[in-house]
Amino acid sequence: MIALIREKRTYRFRLLFALYKKADANMDAVYDMQELAMQAGMNHNQFLSAWKYLHMEELIQVRPYHEQSAQEGRYHARLMHKGIKAIEEVFLNENQYTYYFPAYREMMS
Repeated sequence: MIALIREKRTYRFRLLFALYKKADANMDAVYDMQELAMQAGMNHNQFLSAWKYLHMEELIQVRPYHEQSAQEGRYHARLMHKGIKAIEEVFLNENQYTYYFPAYREMMS
């Protein structure tokens, strides 16, 4: 069970970190999260699970990129302050678990 939890948390980290990097930690930048997930090597189910969690924990804020994308069901979001803090906390000590994510070194092994 621990391995499953670690796997889910790792996918969440990968998605949030992809947004963090793409946005250069800018909370005003809005990106297609599904596209970022695909670039990070996540399948659709992994993406949806991570997307819902990040949204419910208020690490990201769902934002329509433009009117048409909202109608198409696209997954656009921006970083929240809490999301930036969660990502940066991972790198303060790469060997330590954080509230949201496994230790960075463990996720990358």
